[in-house]
Amino acid sequence: MKTCYYCGPTEKELRPYGPGGSNTCYPCMKESPEREQQAIGAFGALIQLTDITGVTVIGTEKGPIILDELINE
Repeated sequence: MKTCYYCGPTEKELRPYGPGGSNTCYPCMKESPEREQQAIGAFGALIQLTDITGVTVIGTEKGPIILDELINE
């Protein structure tokens, strides 16, 4: 079973936008302005990595992954 950093075991879709790249579900991510800012910062870091490396990096339930690797799975 998947585990959200905030609410624990869940069937919800998760993304690595919690503290330290931990997985979080959308409802928990939107629960407070602080959590939403944490998620925006984590997503922004992935965008910066894409800009710096020229490789598209996205957040998945497995954590950040290079888009080409996801497509070729």
